[in-house]
Amino acid sequence: MVTLFKRKPRVLVLDDDVSMQKLVSVLLRRDGFSVEVVGSGRAAIAAVEKGSYAALLLDLMMPHEGGMTVLKHLRDNNPEMLQRVILLTATPDSVLKTIAGDVFAVVKKPFEGEDLVATVRKLA
Repeated sequence: MVTLFKRKPRVLVLDDDVSMQKLVSVLLRRDGFSVEVVGSGRAAIAAVEKGSYAALLLDLMMPHEGGMTVLKHLRDNNPEMLQRVILLTATPDSVLKTIAGDVFAVVKKPFEGEDLVATVRKLA
């Protein structure tokens, strides 16, 4: 008997906080996603240029190149990917309202794990 394997949707997570990387990875993997984690905007851009992802989870508030760097790159080079972006952030609402319309969703930190997974599931 031949078993067909369903390909897991790929998710890219950009966050500089190792504990947040682990938490998000565990939550999404438990729900059947394949997760790749990067710690810089430059690494996220390189990953997006090499492969395709069902969702990009981006932290905006990072000390160096973060989610804002990736958003700018996507706007300039791959604008259709903006609708695959979920901002995972504690950024103030006043800043978010200028960019939230460009992306699929915003999940505010701290968040409920179930809410994050449900948002990714809707997108993927």
